[in-house]
Amino acid sequence: MIPRPDKFLRHDLTAGQLTVRTVLACCLASLAALPSCQKAVATPDPAIEETWEAFYLQNAKIGYGQTSVRTVNRQGRPLVEVKSLNHLEISRFGQRTEQDVKMSTLETPAGELLEFATDMATGPAPVAVNGRVENGKMAIEIKTKGRQETANIPWSSDIGGFRAIEQSLARKPLAPGEKRSLKMLMPLVNQVAEVKLVAAERELTSVLGVEVKLLRVDVVAKLPGNQSLNSTLWADAAGETVKTRIDTLQQESFRTTREIALAPASGDVQFDLGSDLVVKLPQPLADPHHKRRVRYRVELASGDPAKIFASGPTQSIESLDDHTAILTVRSLRPGETLAGADSDFPASAAAGKEYLSANSVLQIDDPRVRQTAQEAKGNATDPAQVALGLERYVHSAIAKKNFSQAFSTAAEVAESREGDCTEHAVLLAALARACGIPSRVAIGLVYVESAGGFGYHMWTEAYLGGVWTPLDAIMGQGGIGAAHLKLTDSSLEGATAYSSFLPVAQVVGKLKISVVEAE
Repeated sequence: MIPRPDKFLRHDLTAGQLTVRTVLACCLASLAALPSCQKAVATPDPAIEETWEAFYLQNAKIGYGQTSVRTVNRQGRPLVEVKSLNHLEISRFGQRTEQDVKMSTLETPAGELLEFATDMATGPAPVAVNGRVENGKMAIEIKTKGRQETANIPWSSDIGGFRAIEQSLARKPLAPGEKRSLKMLMPLVNQVAEVKLVAAERELTSVLGVEVKLLRVDVVAKLPGNQSLNSTLWADAAGETVKTRIDTLQQESFRTTREIALAPASGDVQFDLGSDLVVKLPQPLADPHHKRRVRYRVELASGDPAKIFASGPTQSIESLDDHTAILTVRSLRPGETLAGADSDFPASAAAGKEYLSANSVLQIDDPRVRQTAQEAKGNATDPAQVALGLERYVHSAIAKKNFSQAFSTAAEVAESREGDCTEHAVLLAALARACGIPSRVAIGLVYVESAGGFGYHMWTEAYLGGVWTPLDAIMGQGGIGAAHLKLTDSSLEGATAYSSFLPVAQVVGKLKISVVEAE
């Protein structure tokens, strides 16, 4: 069923939603969809306005969003409360993954953000985040299984909440050729983004199968750490958005009716978040995980790979042009010493206290995690041997390898003993810290022989002998060879832990890889 143009219910996909439609293959399900929080449509209850939207990925329907808006009275002060539920259903290597994100905000009628809350079910237990503006800062509280921690980010009155784009367009719709800038809080990653809106011309665009003439607006949201997320929205003359598109994997969102939003996906178009995102090699790479050194040619359709792939003791990158680079990867296993100084490979940075501390994802103070660490360590005392023993233990302990969870914490994995690469990576990182070894997770790609290409992946790095050394518990081979391509790493500390996944959004669906030389 396709609604007539005069029946369209409009929506605004804010810059905060850019991250949540970012899908991370193999080890990462999508982070979730953020609320649209736009002007709502009246419902039978005059105190509550409700809107619905439908989410699509490469023309396959993957979920829906529901947003309600109502006026509340707090201590005699009229405020606006927005609540949203976003539901995604995505297949990963043939297994169906369902994910819900609940979000709410409390704002003044003028749009000043006072409080927010998110509840994201990426594992067996939800990750609950609450924020409150107080004394020139956003005070944030993060709750996961068995742990609670706090964080603060600087705050000023010119930073908007989740509805900042919608509010700006509603106050004054953009005209063709007009530009506008604003700042807003990006939920889930809990960072402030600088957003630029550039209006193009009015053009015909397909909205659920119907051609509609709308104003095209290009949106660029820049985050700390040189991260940027791009999208395009199409707005009507009133400044309300009808459609939003993120080029990464052709992710689209449409404002529509409740019936269409909730309608099940048809079987005609299907997309698998795992197998459909493998970056194929022109020629297979033989015995990939025992290679000592491999040089890859990496091409990025939009962007410079030299600015996205990480450099360190096991990986270096050399730019050829604005879209092409040579990535050199070498093997380093626990207990091995790097042969001589090699200026092409930067030395490891020192491991700070954040790599030994408990946090909301790596709960090393959880009794089950500490008990598991002692059991896995055994009698080993040499750090390299401890790390190898932990890798073997996690490989065998997670007996149920599946893709049904998006991202579980270490405490959850220690209890459930199931998951995919993210669960292996976080449990191994937590066990290493519990044994006194600094650790972090790495995010990137790994060569999958059965698929003939690279799938998106997460693994662990331990700080051994002054060098960040890779480990991969899902493989359990005593470290790794030269077939892991690293985008970034993270301690998973604090309110911005999920921002570590953003580099994947800049390459997924846009990357070409070929082997130049292997040894």
